[in-house]
Amino acid sequence: MQKISKWVALAAVATCALCLARPAFADDKIVIGFSQASSNAAHRNTMTARNKEYAEKNLPDTKLIVTNAEGSSAKQISDVESLEVQGMKVLMISAQDSAAITPTIKDVMAKGVKVVTLERSLPTPVTLHIGPHNEPIGELAGKFLVDKLGGKGAVVEIKGDPAVAPAIERHEGFAKAIQGTDIKVIADTHADWDQEKALKFMEDTLQRFPSGQIQAVYAHNDNMAFGALRAIQAAGRAKEGILIVGIDGENKAIRAVANGDLAATFTYSTVAPEGVIAAHALAKDDLGALDKLGKVSKHDDGSIEVEISSNMITKDNAANFFCKGFGDDPECK
Repeated sequence: MQKISKWVALAAVATCALCLARPAFADDKIVIGFSQASSNAAHRNTMTARNKEYAEKNLPDTKLIVTNAEGSSAKQISDVESLEVQGMKVLMISAQDSAAITPTIKDVMAKGVKVVTLERSLPTPVTLHIGPHNEPIGELAGKFLVDKLGGKGAVVEIKGDPAVAPAIERHEGFAKAIQGTDIKVIADTHADWDQEKALKFMEDTLQRFPSGQIQAVYAHNDNMAFGALRAIQAAGRAKEGILIVGIDGENKAIRAVANGDLAATFTYSTVAPEGVIAAHALAKDDLGALDKLGKVSKHDDGSIEVEISSNMITKDNAANFFCKGFGDDPECK
């Protein structure tokens, strides 16, 4: 009897030792890491919040671990390395600096981790990219102003962060649309998606170009468009009818379009909850689930792209989009 008890005890000890030897993340859940670039704009915060909320409510087999790079490419590299240690099977990432993070992404993929880029593409193939196409949005913004200005006028362009694809592509699309017209960009800057930087630049630009010398402002996001609007209003130049175009489709921007403060904006998906749905589908090898998220394309290098459509919002259709965007709007609560 004592021998039997001894062997039972030894077996129990061995079992416990095996349990202790298991990694902390091995809890039978799919670990998905989400490396967010920053939290300094409504678009970023909505992307994070909606993906987290969806995972908590609808994916009981999944553990979503979210990090925030706080606008630092060095921290984002560290965040991704930390997520790797925690056993992620799939990485969702919206890059702070596309070039800086690329070597880390290549390393992660070489180790078998699947990578999903959210609306900011990288200069290297990943498992899946999901989001709207930025160049066509920029081109539509340009065509809109060409039409509204009769093909002639002076435009101020307030660009996003040049370290990420959306800013580059939104500029390229716009430049393509106004090429061959008499619309000229008379002043431009990279305000890095920031309203206060856009405000300061627009204040300076209004001083450089007196009344009647600016016909429109093309801002790469709504946040910067509001910076331009604030400067124009504070300078007493709203009566000039300067057309302001933004991108993102924030709820308050849609309201501003309806009110005539902005001329247009474009819906730009926060990729939420589409991001975590796509990551979960990759983890489960359920590629059929991607068809519900947007237009799916498979490339020769084996990567997949899911395009989420965008809509132009003007005064004519703004009412159809009330409270369907994101961010604060008192009338949407």
